[in-house]
Amino acid sequence: MDFTNMTIFLLIFVRTFSFLAAAPFFSVPNIPVLAKLGFGFCLSIIVYLAFPNMHQEVSGGLPGFVLALTREAGLGLLLGILVNMIFNSIRNAGQYMDFQMGFSMANAVDPLTGAQVTIMGQFMNLVGLVFFLSIDGHHRLINALVQSYRLFPIMAGSFSFAGNAGLVAAKAAALMCLLAVQISAPLLAVLIIIDLSLGLVAKAAPQVNVFLLGFPIKILAGLFVLIILLPLLATPLANVFLLMEKNMNSLLGG
Repeated sequence: MDFTNMTIFLLIFVRTFSFLAAAPFFSVPNIPVLAKLGFGFCLSIIVYLAFPNMHQEVSGGLPGFVLALTREAGLGLLLGILVNMIFNSIRNAGQYMDFQMGFSMANAVDPLTGAQVTIMGQFMNLVGLVFFLSIDGHHRLINALVQSYRLFPIMAGSFSFAGNAGLVAAKAAALMCLLAVQISAPLLAVLIIIDLSLGLVAKAAPQVNVFLLGFPIKILAGLFVLIILLPLLATPLANVFLLMEKNMNSLLGG
């Protein structure tokens, strides 16, 4: 492998590793860094062999090479963050549920990241991750990364994205909030109805301590509704992950 091919391979590796460092599942801190580097290296070899048309000399000298490295790292991180936004919407749906059920202050430590998370937020995040793996979402994620080299090939010194890249990123941020509300809406509706019912009870029987009575009722009702909803979440979660691939392709101009 000559110097030109080594340069192209390094650019491929930078985009791949940056994506793995930000994408869900692959970015888990418990995975050793050497394992991520090894996986990124093997994946870069596959991409390098699959796209022989990228084997061209990088123009611009050292400044052009530095610009290309910066662009590849930024693009990989951007794609990873865009995917992570979808998982954040699932986690936010659980946090909305926690707020209505009374679990919002009962934080737990996420063993994967070490961060403080709410109980239902962590539960929904794990449900989304398990479903993502069950539909081979990690394979589709890798395939989307590989296809990014076809839609957005390596060009030193160029930072041009699709013309609607800003609009795609803004829509993805807005959809993150919308999806969180849509996923949690059935449970939130039931709990709001319970709140209204308890308010009527408080008016009809002021001697009843509705504040203490409401906590166990809302928790039991929320868990019951969640048990019913879990088998029905497959379709909306599948649509969420399809939207994730669509956003990645739209960002790259595909």
